[in-house]
Amino acid sequence: MFKTLSCALLVIFGICLAYGYFIFNADAYFHEADFAKTGTFGDSWGALTSIFSALGFCGVLITLKLQNDAMSKIDSESKKRDESEKMRDFENSFFNMLNILQTIIKDMRVGGDDKKVKKEGRSIFTHYYSRFKNDCLRKGDIEHLEYIEENDFSRENEMKKLSKLFDNYFSGRSGNFSHYYRFLYNMFKFISDAAIDDDSKKKYANILRAQISNYELLILIYNGNATHGKNFKKYFDEYAVLDNLPVDKLISNVHVLFFDKKAWGNNSAALSVFEQAELKGLI
Repeated sequence: MFKTLSCALLVIFGICLAYGYFIFNADAYFHEADFAKTGTFGDSWGALTSIFSALGFCGVLITLKLQNDAMSKIDSESKKRDESEKMRDFENSFFNMLNILQTIIKDMRVGGDDKKVKKEGRSIFTHYYSRFKNDCLRKGDIEHLEYIEENDFSRENEMKKLSKLFDNYFSGRSGNFSHYYRFLYNMFKFISDAAIDDDSKKKYANILRAQISNYELLILIYNGNATHGKNFKKYFDEYAVLDNLPVDKLISNVHVLFFDKKAWGNNSAALSVFEQAELKGLI
């Protein structure tokens, strides 16, 4: 743009110099011409008026273009500033929530009959999961993928059975988990609803997912299948929450099939279960 403007100014300057040269040297060129002819020649330079008018119009267009570029730059900078402020507000809220989540975990307790604390913090997830697993194996007829045939298996029935076992086992123990899992659910919801781009959502969901231990995930998967945890399935799929879940520690590997493949991300052990189930015609 500036290069074009400079060229136009040089052309105008050259024309002005040429015209001035002819004016000041008129005697040298018109000393033998009659007066009428010199007037005709002078009138012919009136064409310059059209040229200057055209150049003036071009100058107006150039000015408008420069103003439009300036306004576009201001708008772009304003949008970047707004996005930066939104991201800063999101990050402040996210990391504050992450600190609260850690505080919730730290304050969790398991007491004995003697009122003394037996487990606290993250160790209570290991404590409760191992007992829940043993309770299921003792009370329930748990299916295992290796021994199931197509006509002998119903995923829906298995899901209902585990949901009932989970609800029964944790009905008197929900105090330690209900607040934690509600808060964790709302953290994923906060990320999903945030006014940020999808790549950023995935980034912060991965940060949150990295804070969840194996035994938290193991209880989470059965909580997500139970009556009061089904809303969590949406975020299991959206952010591959079960990507790092240790499949070998599940009550049965069949329970991988309770959730969509998307929920398992790149979990190779879980994906292998899906392959086996497809070969058996279970899904």
